[in-house]
Amino acid sequence: GAFATSDVLMKLQNLIRILVNSIEVSASEICAKPANDAQSSEALLSALHCLHLICTTFIHEAKKSQMEFGRSKTQFGSDWLNSSVLVYLKKLWGVKCLFHEKGDDRFFVFNLKIAELFLCLSTCVDDTMFPAEELCQFVSSLFAKSKVLRNKDLMETHLSPLITCIPGLIASCADDSKGYLLEAFTDAFRDSKVDCKLMLPYLDAVREMLLPEKSGIWFTEIDLGLSEYRSAWISELPRILLQSIDKAPSVTKVVLELLLKIGQYFPTTEFGNLRPFIQLFGTKSSSGTVEVGPFVSLPHDCQELVISCLYYFSSLLPDTIEPLACCCLSDKLESLMLIRIIEVLQSTYKAGNLQITEQLSFLSLLMARFNVNCGMSCTLEDAEKVSNWKTFKTLNHLILTYLSEMGDGSLVLELMWNNLSNEIARKPSLHNMNGLFRIIVTLDAATNKLMNEDFIKLIAGYLVDAALDLSKTNEVGFQSDKTRLFQYFIKPCIIIFEQNDKVLCCTLEMLKSFAADEHRFSSVSGLDYPRELSQRVCVVTTILVFLFNDRRLHPNLSLSKTAIKGILHYIRHQLDSNLPDVTYGQKQKLKFAFEQIKTKALQLNCWDRSELEGISSTT
Repeated sequence: GAFATSDVLMKLQNLIRILVNSIEVSASEICAKPANDAQSSEALLSALHCLHLICTTFIHEAKKSQMEFGRSKTQFGSDWLNSSVLVYLKKLWGVKCLFHEKGDDRFFVFNLKIAELFLCLSTCVDDTMFPAEELCQFVSSLFAKSKVLRNKDLMETHLSPLITCIPGLIASCADDSKGYLLEAFTDAFRDSKVDCKLMLPYLDAVREMLLPEKSGIWFTEIDLGLSEYRSAWISELPRILLQSIDKAPSVTKVVLELLLKIGQYFPTTEFGNLRPFIQLFGTKSSSGTVEVGPFVSLPHDCQELVISCLYYFSSLLPDTIEPLACCCLSDKLESLMLIRIIEVLQSTYKAGNLQITEQLSFLSLLMARFNVNCGMSCTLEDAEKVSNWKTFKTLNHLILTYLSEMGDGSLVLELMWNNLSNEIARKPSLHNMNGLFRIIVTLDAATNKLMNEDFIKLIAGYLVDAALDLSKTNEVGFQSDKTRLFQYFIKPCIIIFEQNDKVLCCTLEMLKSFAADEHRFSSVSGLDYPRELSQRVCVVTTILVFLFNDRRLHPNLSLSKTAIKGILHYIRHQLDSNLPDVTYGQKQKLKFAFEQIKTKALQLNCWDRSELEGISSTT
């Protein structure tokens, strides 16, 4: 009951007096001895530990409801602590001064324990009885001392409780007292190694002083110099993060969680002091190329935290886009994380924190350079078995969806045209070229920007490259799986041709030049084009048959009558020329191609059968 509790507390009070007297005597004896006395040191530490346990018990009692039965409002409250406990504990102040004069590491540990004891009591005792300023000075001196300790393991073992108490002490002491404590803490935090046992306690203390939601301790903006130190703590986090990835993986997630909370709590802050955070994604070498950073190798939960941070650190995004894109193009990055990155950047753009030009540049870069691990000659079925083919299809769909949400298509295309044309000029793979053409089709298939000779050459080269493998089976009928792949490649071009008859006509003229081996354009995939006449004609025939089969193109194909007629005349001329280097088998292929084109051309309304028969009978 209450009386039994009272009796126990009175006995503990007497024990405090005994322990303090014992500590005073032991301290004097230890300081007087020239050599380390391990047994005496252990006894002293045990006495300090017992004192701490008793004081913790007293504080617990002092915080209990004063209305409990059998207990007066003042009994065992803060007044009782001041009058009956601190009267004895203040003697330890002289002991700590005695230890402070010594340079041995063990005396530093003794003082740490004394400081821990007074910090425990500081929340419940009267400042007049135990001045907070003196405690701040004492604790500051301990942080300063910790930097020069020879035995770092000793420091890491015993300094943690002191670090834990820092937020509460800074919050409770007067402004003119906390300056040197903040300085000492910040210096010690800066000097702490990332793989040190104290790093996590330091980060917890920083978190409490930056984010009061965890501790309930609120620091106002008028707190002396706090904003300056807050900036200093935040600026240390990228360094700790980058070093922790290799040296202390357990620290990595803690730092990322803290950075994310900082971004959420201070959304209007310019995080210029977080610029090293960008190195997570990559660094630029002296040659100008970007070397992919450690982000791609982080655990999935850490990657998710990093990407979430980007949403809040939008001021860093202009310089982050390029290395981030390199990470997205890395084979090490999982497809789900790639999609997540794109989603977060789009959300950032929608929130007004990312310039549209930067987002367009990012999306076009991904579409142009994502590496699809399958060759041109594989079937669509084979392609779908490739690990990242489905990822590319998802990426393709996501990019086109986001672009269509960004406003007027023609204006969006205008903004990203330079990026698109530069990427197309690089002649990426057929899959990537297909994606870039699909961007154009999604935004403005009728754009006049396509009426450019260089662009027409690219379209023609793209179609020829896509048709090369399929055309090999021209004379025996198409293979259905390869046909589907070619349909996939040709689809954006069909939409362009439907919207722009002049582009179609110019492309057909370019295809005629390919059949005639006039070298007006080259492969977009670095292929060696066939030298043999019948092979080139079969490629052109393959393309034309697919165009003729799409009834939506018939009106514009009719407008391109002259170009189609020119192709037929050329093939007819080759058949009638009796060229010595054309074999019988090759001539049969030419005849088959000619008949295919003529038959398909009859479906158009621009000429009648007699006109085509006239071409057939020309000699």
